[in-house]
Amino acid sequence: MAIVTVVISKNRDLVYIPSNRVRHGDTVIFSLNVASGAVDATVNPPTCLQDTEQITLNSHSLHTLNSEQPVADGAAVGSYPFTVQVPTEEVARKHGLELETKNGNLDVTTDPPEA
Repeated sequence: MAIVTVVISKNRDLVYIPSNRVRHGDTVIFSLNVASGAVDATVNPPTCLQDTEQITLNSHSLHTLNSEQPVADGAAVGSYPFTVQVPTEEVARKHGLELETKNGNLDVTTDPPEA
């Protein structure tokens, strides 16, 4: 089983390591890039994961900096969109959240892993 990491940065697009292609049973890790200034994020995960409840990440604890989710065995092959919301400015957080929405997707495949 492979691991795919989705890196969430403040002012950049989502980055997939090694790519956004996943297979049944793979682990998807949503991870905050605190070096980019991202201190909070809310992930509305794709429906191909076993747990599709909203994920809240923050830099206040190592336990909330990342979230691991397995790809469901019953997920159909195809593209699964998801969104991540990141506060745009620290000041905006104090006066009502102003959020930037980042769009992503995971492609579920049955292809063998690339060597």
